[in-house]
Formats: sequence, structure tokens, C-alpha cells
Amino acid sequence: MLLFVIIFNLVITGINCYLVIKLWQLYSDLKEVTHQLTKIERQIPQTLALIREQIFGGQQKTAQLRELYQQFLRQVVIAQRLFRRLKWLWKVWYRIQN
Repeated sequence: MLLFVIIFNLVITGINCYLVIKLWQLYSDLKEVTHQLTKIERQIPQTLALIREQIFGGQQKTAQLRELYQQFLRQVVIAQRLFRRLKWLWKVWYRIQN
């Protein structure tokens, strides 16, 4: 009976040692994750500032592009009118020649 109690206690001790090792590994992993998250948290304001600048620059370039597009559309309308008139003049010229 004494031998059973000793072996049982050794088994429980072995299981407890295994659990302590696993908990220590988990603690180390969580400590590293906490360190990395803290590092990331410190970098977030800088990243957001850069993103804010990029968005503002993109908005300005989009406004410029819209303005250029509107100018292009006006030029297309003028070119279409010019070609219609040239086509009309060509027809008139052709009829005069015949």
C-alpha cells in the first residue's frame, strides 16, 4: 500500500512538473506577445499620421484629376463641334464642285 501511495504521488508530481513547464512556456509566449503589441501600439500614431498625409494628398490629386477631366470634356465638345462644321463644309464643297 505504501508503494502505491509513493508511486501515485510521483505520478502526480510528474504531472504537476509538466504543467508548471507548460505554464512557464505560456507565460514566456504571452510576455513576448505583450511586448510586440506594446511596440505596435507605440507605432500606430506615426502610421496614422502618414496615412492621413497620404489620404490628403490623394484627395488633392483626385480634385486635380477631376478638373483636368472636366477640361478634357470641354475640349472634346469643341473638337466635336469643329469636326461637325468641317464635315458640313466638306459636304457643301463637294456639292459646289458637282
